[in-house]
Amino acid sequence: MSDTTLRQLKLLELLPRQPFKKSTQTLKENLSEIGFEVSTRTIQRDLKNLSSILPLMSDERDKPYGWSWHKDASGFNPAMDPIEALTFSLAQEYLEPIMPSKSFKRMNIFFERANNVLKEMDKSSIKRWRDNVRVVPQWQSLIPPEINEEVEGQIYDALLQGNQLEVEYLKRGSKKPEKRIVNPLGIVLQGVVHRLICIMDGSDSPRHLPIHRFKKAKKNGNKVETPQDFNLDSYIESQNIGYLISAKPIQLEVLFQSMAGFHLTETPIIKDQDLKRLSDGRYRLKAKLADTSQLRWWLLGFGGQIEVVKPKSLRDEFKQVAKEIKNIYDA
Repeated sequence: MSDTTLRQLKLLELLPRQPFKKSTQTLKENLSEIGFEVSTRTIQRDLKNLSSILPLMSDERDKPYGWSWHKDASGFNPAMDPIEALTFSLAQEYLEPIMPSKSFKRMNIFFERANNVLKEMDKSSIKRWRDNVRVVPQWQSLIPPEINEEVEGQIYDALLQGNQLEVEYLKRGSKKPEKRIVNPLGIVLQGVVHRLICIMDGSDSPRHLPIHRFKKAKKNGNKVETPQDFNLDSYIESQNIGYLISAKPIQLEVLFQSMAGFHLTETPIIKDQDLKRLSDGRYRLKAKLADTSQLRWWLLGFGGQIEVVKPKSLRDEFKQVAKEIKNIYDA
């Protein structure tokens, strides 16, 4: 489909039905907003040509002159405009990790249509935007684990409909899955891993379990039993998803080398962080943070460019890690 055809289809969608009307100047502005840059003369020519085969009306009784669909015209199926195509194209890569595989595949017809529209928009700024903008992961990217599509679909459906599940779940390090009853409470994406927040039979505390470790799942006919005080956002904020080590926050104090610490001046770790530039060029960070494994992974990622000052327990922990690393490389 050519750029001209796409433009004319969108032009038809923009036209109101009598007694309302739109001037060619207004239509020009409308088309410009969605990525079609054309003159009013081109629009007038398009409308004149289209009116020869479609029930379009030109009202020239008073200015500003305008165009509209005849009041008795039958419905019109609108085309996907460049802005809509760009939105679908960008959404494709973000929706894939958070939708059940079967449901995502059903959306492919829209994604393919959007990408085909963009392919035809060779001269459009919208096409250039899609070609020239990328999103890259902040950290080392990993290949997503394999997920059983049927099991995934059962889990998503159970969460949607509020049903309990009978599952077979493979614990980390185990060779044989266990049969359990779970009450789905929510789903959280953590990098490439999808986690089911749930309560298992025999427990009152929510847990987060990687969906790829579920080997079988089916509804058992019972409704989900949800704790009265459970709130998904509160659960996430409690840092259980971040591998909480202690419920007590830590008062962190870290010295960063200049290049390593500069990013905190632009992207703070928390809103009320205390960050100061020292006379030797280093940055001193003080912040009250959740005591999680993720915090340790973040700090260890800077290697020798940081020094943990407080708390003493964390400083001693990093001393031991440094010794173990040294022993590995001295061997």
